[in-house]
Amino acid sequence: MATGFWYVLQKRYKILSIRQQIDLAGDREPALLVHLFHAGMQVAIVGAGASVGKEGAPREVGALLAGRLAKGFSLALKERKVLIACGAGAGLAAVYQVPFASSLFVFETLGLAYSWQNLLLVLTSTYLATWVAQSIIGQEAIYHLSAVSWSASSFFQAIVIAFLVTPLALVFAFLAKRASHKRRKDGTILWALPLAFLVLGGLAIFFPIFMGNGQVLAQALLSSQSIPYLPLALALKGILVYLLLRNGAYGGTLTPSFALGIGSGYLVTLLLTAVGIHLDPALGMLLGATVFLGTTLKAPLTAIALSLGFTGQTRSLTIPLVLAAGLSYVIRKRWEKKR
Repeated sequence: MATGFWYVLQKRYKILSIRQQIDLAGDREPALLVHLFHAGMQVAIVGAGASVGKEGAPREVGALLAGRLAKGFSLALKERKVLIACGAGAGLAAVYQVPFASSLFVFETLGLAYSWQNLLLVLTSTYLATWVAQSIIGQEAIYHLSAVSWSASSFFQAIVIAFLVTPLALVFAFLAKRASHKRRKDGTILWALPLAFLVLGGLAIFFPIFMGNGQVLAQALLSSQSIPYLPLALALKGILVYLLLRNGAYGGTLTPSFALGIGSGYLVTLLLTAVGIHLDPALGMLLGATVFLGTTLKAPLTAIALSLGFTGQTRSLTIPLVLAAGLSYVIRKRWEKKR
């Protein structure tokens, strides 16, 4: 169904990303119903087990509706662009109940210019969206994790994880970007995407944890559940995301990145334990998630806030996360410069 939907849709219409909606505001308007159905299909395939994220859908819907609202009020072009970005942040904040992280996302990832006016608009939209959605979604963190503490040894843990996890995140970010740029949109999608889903379904028979956006995988690790062949499972999870996106599916990479970061941080902590250095696995997973998200989103501050918000941790954990995210940022910048 998803295969036929996107094939027919893209033959007649162009799907605009949030960035394109911002850049093309005033020149090209996204088709309302087309983009609403497009967002709905992303949620549907994840619900059916597709190994991609669904977090892109609420951002896209928020941006789409904000753009229409701005046009309806005949706002100036600059104000329309700001409102579209605010809508995207509000969509993310409403669904995941992370208003502060969503505000940072608007500035870091969508590139909204820093100003007091923009800051006020973004904070108002994200916190208001969070409050409105609370009656339906609730206030509980998405992932359940007991309070995590840190000590002086956490700095060493943060440094090691930043050095070892950042290259993995860079590879995943490269593959995800390549898949999105080379996504099948012609007739080949009619056989390639069903084949990709068939591969996912075949693997899921033996490893059901591959199903979905990675939330089950991340929660299993955060709950100290044992996952057989974890390194292989993480590698296959990343490959499945690439296969689906490359062969015509649409979806986000934020929640898969979070899950891969959780797993990578856990593996690094286990590696340190194997050589006699015993550190907190829970903190290792949060550090890994922060590094992985910061690298794939190119937004270290957003990654810190998301890692805390997703797991319901307090701001007291910020210091080691800042160290890991900052070091990862430096590594990524040096890698980009060499390219």
